[in-house]
Amino acid sequence: MEKTRAVITANLSSFKEFEYYFSIIDIAEESVNEKPDVTIDCCKSLIEGVSKSILITLDSNYNKNNKLVDGVKALKLFDKAIKLISKYDQSLIGKETEFLSKSRELVDIIINIRNNRGEISHGKFTPKPNEIISTSEFGLFVINLTDSIISFMLKILFQIDIPKSERLVYDEEEMEAYNIWLDDSTDFPIKKAKYSQLLYENDYDEYESRYSDEFLKTDEPEEEPVEEEPINTDKPEKKAVVHEQPKEEIKKLVNTFDEATFWTDSTTEKVDAFAEDKNLKTAELKELITDYLFSDKKPLRDAVATAMKEKPALKDRAKIIETLTEKIIVLADELQKPTDEEE
Repeated sequence: MEKTRAVITANLSSFKEFEYYFSIIDIAEESVNEKPDVTIDCCKSLIEGVSKSILITLDSNYNKNNKLVDGVKALKLFDKAIKLISKYDQSLIGKETEFLSKSRELVDIIINIRNNRGEISHGKFTPKPNEIISTSEFGLFVINLTDSIISFMLKILFQIDIPKSERLVYDEEEMEAYNIWLDDSTDFPIKKAKYSQLLYENDYDEYESRYSDEFLKTDEPEEEPVEEEPINTDKPEKKAVVHEQPKEEIKKLVNTFDEATFWTDSTTEKVDAFAEDKNLKTAELKELITDYLFSDKKPLRDAVATAMKEKPALKDRAKIIETLTEKIIVLADELQKPTDEEE
């Protein structure tokens, strides 16, 4: 699904959440030869998911837990999504609008095929009769249709000037100066960490409060001096106000992990042995452990998969990666114990 991948990739800076669909696309493409009906299942899920995302993104009346989207049939969601993007984008005229309207018939066909042949949906019995097993060529045909439809929908969505929410977004360009100001104005003990990002992720209210109460006011002109002193007409230099962050608050944001002292010959040797035993890439495993001990956050599934030298079969992948992740966490916690005792 090269078209859909390309559109999402080109807009990740503004629509990071759409990266989620890459995992479904991966399954659809990997299954097209051996299990084309799984591919068809994924295509239906992509159509349904993208339609929901369009509704949630463009209409504040919708949200992820709203009965307006949850439990609604995929074709109805698709119809609503098409009408909504057509309403927002005035360039959709003539044949473009007609194409989107006509494409609902194709979507309806894909949904019906999925309902009849899907491997995942509705608890299918086994073995399936040969007459309801799709060929790889047919699976590829369905995936290409789906790619054309949803890539076109997403391209329209990403071009719409969507009103921004009131919540600050850390990675936005306009927040860069504030994030630098936060990092420079706080004596933060961990070199690897960005205080601004940790504050945003763990205490958003404080992040927002300092933005409005401190940072924005640094651009305000200073009060005029008393009459006895000459008035300085030069614009005062913008200076960061050193904010003494209480140690108690800092402890809430970071733990005591010190990468420099953690990676000794002993810990490296144990990790090398674990990597060899589990057939993992040593460098990637060390990075996983470092990130986990630093952030206290469970390693992401994709990151663990990247560390594997050989990928397991698709049907077993989720379970194997989950089990491996738990073993990596146990290893990391055990490796850190001597460090904690020395401190």
